[in-house]
Amino acid sequence: MSWTTGTQTECLGANSANGSAYNTSTSATCVSPATGAGYCPANFWLPSYGISKSLLVKAYGVLSTTATPTLVLGVSANTTQGTYNSSGILATTGSGGVTMSSSVSNVPWQLEVIISNVTTGSSGTFLADGMVTIYNAVTTATAWGGYRCSSSAANPNTAASLSTQSAYYIELFATWGTSSSSNTLTVYSYTVLGLN
Repeated sequence: MSWTTGTQTECLGANSANGSAYNTSTSATCVSPATGAGYCPANFWLPSYGISKSLLVKAYGVLSTTATPTLVLGVSANTTQGTYNSSGILATTGSGGVTMSSSVSNVPWQLEVIISNVTTGSSGTFLADGMVTIYNAVTTATAWGGYRCSSSAANPNTAASLSTQSAYYIELFATWGTSSSSNTLTVYSYTVLGLN
Protein backbone atom coordinates (compact mmCIF):
# COMPACT_ATOMS: atom_id res chain seq x y z
CA MET A 1 0.00 0.00 0.00
CA SER A 2 1.12 3.51 -0.75
CA TRP A 3 -0.73 5.09 2.21
CA THR A 4 -1.34 8.08 -0.04
CA THR A 5 -4.90 8.29 1.27
CA GLY A 6 -4.09 7.22 4.83
CA THR A 7 -6.82 4.61 4.58
CA GLN A 8 -7.08 0.91 3.96
CA THR A 9 -9.71 -1.52 2.74
CA GLU A 10 -11.51 -3.45 5.47
CA CYS A 11 -14.01 -6.28 5.37
CA LEU A 12 -17.26 -5.13 6.96
CA GLY A 13 -19.06 -8.41 6.34
CA ALA A 14 -18.47 -11.82 4.77
CA ASN A 15 -20.62 -14.91 5.00
CA SER A 16 -19.55 -18.18 6.56
CA ALA A 17 -22.55 -20.17 5.28
CA ASN A 18 -24.73 -20.21 2.16
CA GLY A 19 -27.89 -18.15 2.10
CA SER A 20 -31.31 -19.77 2.18
CA ALA A 21 -32.94 -20.49 -1.18
CA TYR A 22 -35.36 -17.71 -2.15
CA ASN A 23 -38.39 -19.00 -4.06
CA THR A 24 -42.22 -19.24 -4.00
CA SER A 25 -42.49 -15.49 -3.42
CA THR A 26 -42.93 -12.22 -5.29
CA SER A 27 -42.10 -10.01 -2.32
CA ALA A 28 -38.80 -8.17 -2.06
CA THR A 29 -36.79 -10.24 0.40
CA CYS A 30 -33.37 -10.05 2.01
CA VAL A 31 -31.42 -12.96 0.49
CA SER A 32 -27.98 -12.36 2.02
CA PRO A 33 -26.59 -15.16 4.15
CA ALA A 34 -27.40 -14.48 7.81
CA THR A 35 -23.69 -14.31 8.62
CA GLY A 36 -22.72 -11.94 5.81
CA ALA A 37 -24.26 -8.54 6.52
CA GLY A 38 -21.89 -5.60 6.35
CA TYR A 39 -22.57 -3.47 9.43
CA CYS A 40 -22.21 0.31 9.23
CA PRO A 41 -22.77 2.03 12.59
CA ALA A 42 -24.56 5.37 12.87
CA ASN A 43 -22.43 8.16 11.39
CA PHE A 44 -20.19 5.66 9.58
CA TRP A 45 -20.19 8.42 6.96
CA LEU A 46 -19.07 11.28 9.23
CA PRO A 47 -20.14 14.83 8.32
CA SER A 48 -16.54 15.98 7.79
CA TYR A 49 -15.07 12.84 6.21
CA GLY A 50 -17.96 10.83 4.81
CA ILE A 51 -18.19 12.32 1.34
CA SER A 52 -16.76 9.88 -1.24
CA LYS A 53 -16.36 7.15 1.40
CA SER A 54 -17.25 4.00 -0.53
CA LEU A 55 -18.33 0.39 -0.15
CA LEU A 56 -17.72 -2.49 -2.56
CA VAL A 57 -20.41 -5.18 -2.48
CA LYS A 58 -19.75 -8.53 -4.16
CA ALA A 59 -22.10 -11.51 -4.32
CA TYR A 60 -22.12 -14.86 -6.11
CA GLY A 61 -24.62 -17.68 -6.30
CA VAL A 62 -26.86 -19.81 -8.49
CA LEU A 63 -30.42 -19.52 -9.79
CA SER A 64 -32.97 -21.70 -11.53
CA THR A 65 -36.14 -20.80 -13.41
CA THR A 66 -39.27 -22.14 -15.03
CA ALA A 67 -40.90 -20.21 -17.91
CA THR A 68 -39.41 -16.68 -18.20
CA PRO A 69 -39.86 -14.87 -14.86
CA THR A 70 -38.46 -11.44 -14.09
CA LEU A 71 -35.91 -10.97 -11.34
CA VAL A 72 -34.88 -7.81 -9.49
CA LEU A 73 -31.58 -7.88 -7.59
CA GLY A 74 -30.18 -5.08 -5.48
CA VAL A 75 -28.45 -3.83 -2.37
CA SER A 76 -30.33 -2.27 0.52
CA ALA A 77 -29.38 -0.62 3.78
CA ASN A 78 -31.51 -2.42 6.38
CA THR A 79 -32.12 -1.11 9.88
CA THR A 80 -32.73 -4.66 11.13
CA GLN A 81 -30.43 -7.45 9.95
CA GLY A 82 -32.18 -9.82 7.56
CA THR A 83 -35.24 -7.58 7.12
CA TYR A 84 -35.63 -5.82 3.75
CA ASN A 85 -35.94 -2.02 4.03
CA SER A 86 -37.76 -0.56 0.99
CA SER A 87 -36.62 2.94 2.04
CA GLY A 88 -32.97 1.88 2.02
CA ILE A 89 -32.45 0.79 -1.59
CA LEU A 90 -28.92 1.78 -2.60
CA ALA A 91 -28.66 -0.10 -5.92
CA THR A 92 -31.06 -2.16 -8.02
CA THR A 93 -31.43 -3.71 -11.46
CA GLY A 94 -34.69 -1.73 -11.75
CA SER A 95 -38.30 -2.03 -10.70
CA GLY A 96 -39.31 -3.96 -13.83
CA GLY A 97 -36.67 -6.60 -13.29
CA VAL A 98 -34.61 -8.65 -15.72
CA THR A 99 -36.48 -11.19 -17.87
CA MET A 100 -34.79 -14.53 -17.29
CA SER A 101 -34.14 -17.44 -19.64
CA SER A 102 -36.63 -20.28 -19.47
CA SER A 103 -35.96 -23.46 -17.54
CA VAL A 104 -32.36 -22.99 -16.49
CA SER A 105 -30.97 -24.98 -13.58
CA ASN A 106 -28.35 -23.80 -11.09
CA VAL A 107 -26.70 -21.29 -13.44
CA PRO A 108 -24.14 -18.98 -11.81
CA TRP A 109 -24.69 -15.26 -11.31
CA GLN A 110 -22.60 -12.51 -9.76
CA LEU A 111 -23.11 -8.96 -8.55
CA GLU A 112 -20.52 -6.23 -8.03
CA VAL A 113 -21.52 -2.71 -6.97
CA ILE A 114 -19.59 0.31 -5.70
CA ILE A 115 -21.61 2.60 -3.41
CA SER A 116 -20.19 6.08 -2.72
CA ASN A 117 -21.45 8.75 -0.35
CA VAL A 118 -22.33 12.10 -1.97
CA THR A 119 -23.78 14.04 0.97
CA THR A 120 -24.04 13.30 4.69
CA GLY A 121 -26.65 14.01 7.36
CA SER A 122 -30.34 13.26 7.71
CA SER A 123 -30.77 13.89 3.96
CA GLY A 124 -27.68 11.93 2.90
CA THR A 125 -27.28 10.71 -0.66
CA PHE A 126 -25.37 7.87 -2.33
CA LEU A 127 -24.34 7.06 -5.89
CA ALA A 128 -24.11 3.36 -6.74
CA ASP A 129 -23.00 1.71 -9.95
CA GLY A 130 -22.26 -1.88 -10.85
CA MET A 131 -23.31 -4.97 -12.75
CA VAL A 132 -25.24 -8.17 -12.31
CA THR A 133 -24.00 -10.91 -14.64
CA ILE A 134 -26.01 -14.08 -15.23
CA TYR A 135 -24.35 -16.99 -17.01
CA ASN A 136 -26.05 -19.24 -19.54
CA ALA A 137 -24.88 -22.62 -18.29
CA VAL A 138 -23.37 -24.28 -15.24
CA THR A 139 -20.18 -25.33 -17.01
CA THR A 140 -19.37 -22.32 -19.21
CA ALA A 141 -18.16 -18.84 -18.44
CA THR A 142 -20.27 -17.30 -21.19
CA ALA A 143 -22.52 -14.56 -19.86
CA TRP A 144 -26.17 -14.82 -20.82
CA GLY A 145 -26.71 -11.21 -19.78
CA GLY A 146 -25.12 -8.29 -17.97
CA TYR A 147 -27.38 -5.77 -16.27
CA ARG A 148 -26.80 -2.40 -14.72
CA CYS A 149 -27.26 -2.30 -10.95
CA SER A 150 -27.29 1.31 -9.81
CA SER A 151 -28.87 3.96 -7.61
CA SER A 152 -31.13 5.05 -10.48
CA ALA A 153 -32.06 4.16 -14.05
CA ALA A 154 -31.15 7.68 -15.20
CA ASN A 155 -28.28 8.56 -17.54
CA PRO A 156 -26.26 10.09 -16.06
CA ASN A 157 -26.91 8.27 -12.80
CA THR A 158 -28.61 10.11 -9.93
CA ALA A 159 -28.19 9.56 -6.20
CA ALA A 160 -30.39 7.58 -3.81
CA SER A 161 -31.43 9.29 -0.55
CA LEU A 162 -30.57 7.77 2.83
CA SER A 163 -29.74 9.30 6.20
CA THR A 164 -26.15 8.73 7.28
CA GLN A 165 -27.11 9.23 10.92
CA SER A 166 -28.59 5.74 11.37
CA ALA A 167 -26.95 2.32 11.63
CA TYR A 168 -27.45 -0.09 8.72
CA TYR A 169 -26.83 -3.66 7.61
CA ILE A 170 -25.79 -3.65 3.95
CA GLU A 171 -27.54 -6.65 2.43
CA LEU A 172 -28.67 -8.15 -0.85
CA PHE A 173 -32.35 -8.33 -1.81
CA ALA A 174 -34.25 -10.08 -4.60
CA THR A 175 -37.75 -10.09 -6.05
CA TRP A 176 -39.13 -12.73 -8.40
CA GLY A 177 -41.86 -11.58 -10.78
CA THR A 178 -43.56 -15.01 -10.65
CA SER A 179 -44.01 -17.18 -7.58
CA SER A 180 -42.83 -20.74 -8.20
CA SER A 181 -40.82 -23.32 -6.30
CA SER A 182 -38.80 -23.67 -9.53
CA ASN A 183 -37.83 -19.98 -9.56
CA THR A 184 -35.08 -20.06 -6.97
CA LEU A 185 -32.01 -17.99 -6.12
CA THR A 186 -29.31 -18.87 -3.59
CA VAL A 187 -26.40 -16.70 -2.46
CA TYR A 188 -23.19 -18.67 -1.94
CA SER A 189 -20.80 -15.80 -1.28
CA TYR A 190 -21.46 -12.25 -0.04
CA THR A 191 -18.85 -9.66 0.94
CA VAL A 192 -19.02 -5.99 1.88
CA LEU A 193 -15.72 -4.06 1.81
CA GLY A 194 -15.11 -0.57 3.15
CA LEU A 195 -12.78 0.99 0.58
CA ASN A 196 -11.67 4.16 2.35
